[in-house]
Amino acid sequence: MRETNQTEERDDAPKRVALLILELSVGGAEKALFQLATTLDRERFSPVVYSLSGRVEDLERSLAPELRARGIEVVEFGLRSALGTPLALRRLRRRLRKDRVAVLQCFMFHANILGRFAGRLAGVPVVCAGIRVAERDAPRRLALDRLTRGLVDAWVCVGDAVAKFTRERIGVAENRVVSIPNGIAPPPTASGRTKTDSRRRMIAVGRLTRQKGFDWLLEHADAWLTPEIRRDWTLWIVGDGEDREKLERIALERELGDFVRFCGWREDAKELIADSDLFLLPSRWEGMPNALLEAAAAGRATLCANVEGVAEILGDAEAQICKPGDVEKWRVKLLRLTTDAALRDGAGERNRRRVLELFDVASTTRRYEELWTRLLALKNR
Repeated sequence: MRETNQTEERDDAPKRVALLILELSVGGAEKALFQLATTLDRERFSPVVYSLSGRVEDLERSLAPELRARGIEVVEFGLRSALGTPLALRRLRRRLRKDRVAVLQCFMFHANILGRFAGRLAGVPVVCAGIRVAERDAPRRLALDRLTRGLVDAWVCVGDAVAKFTRERIGVAENRVVSIPNGIAPPPTASGRTKTDSRRRMIAVGRLTRQKGFDWLLEHADAWLTPEIRRDWTLWIVGDGEDREKLERIALERELGDFVRFCGWREDAKELIADSDLFLLPSRWEGMPNALLEAAAAGRATLCANVEGVAEILGDAEAQICKPGDVEKWRVKLLRLTTDAALRDGAGERNRRRVLELFDVASTTRRYEELWTRLLALKNR
């Protein structure tokens, strides 16, 4: 039997909002949650952050200490593998009732699925899914989303392209899909202190998985890596993940050791982007890539595969966008960007102006607040 979560509270009391995610190790979704939690209007909403994961590798790089330092409660449920899902679901349901949560906002697939079941069982008035990427390579996940879509009040998508994907591939009604882009905080000032040699730096940032397309970039290096680029530039790949050994093997086979540097996970990734000369995004699919937002906000020129979120961030930027997998266009455009400093500077300045105008954190937070307020009002009717 479904329980209720009715509480006797003043109408003007801050509504309890739970932000649920699988883990809090630093990534695009985790940064978005952090920004939302720390910028909410506390007179209207009282945030609590729920992290499902209990894996050591997630806790080592967790944003939890910084959230707690900002006065935000963080609850960790200790989920280490799929076998622990039933226990995590029960714990989450009990905690939702204990905290008298009015709005449950989930981020990413695992939190979305567990959150919608636990939220409904606990009687949470408003349950929202957070769709951060177009899961083109995950048919089972899409099928599960379709089967359980009726448990969700609103699907918050990170951009218009992801919203379109959600309507068409998951079958969600248009009036239940909302597009709210990532926000970007003011960028750091480039320091120049992270340079290790006299060459210019191009940089690619993200988890080392198939989605990010780093394997494609390295496998086709023979097509775009001219002697001049190899002499004058270096490529830093910042991030860690399951494909690291594979990527290092490709770099070794292509004899890229003097050109490519694998930096691993870096706490100062944003500063490294600001100190670079060109940002690369060869992804196969995305949502609204946070690293690209950071690069654009720092005034960096970019070269990107035209996947979800890229055109929304860069606008009409033909010199910086390629069709995914188009090796020849990538070669031509990369050659122009690496040899034409005026083109890079102009593109970087346009990127900076556009992103700081359209993707500010305050606007993103306000749109979440407006959505939750509207949904709560509908429930109260």
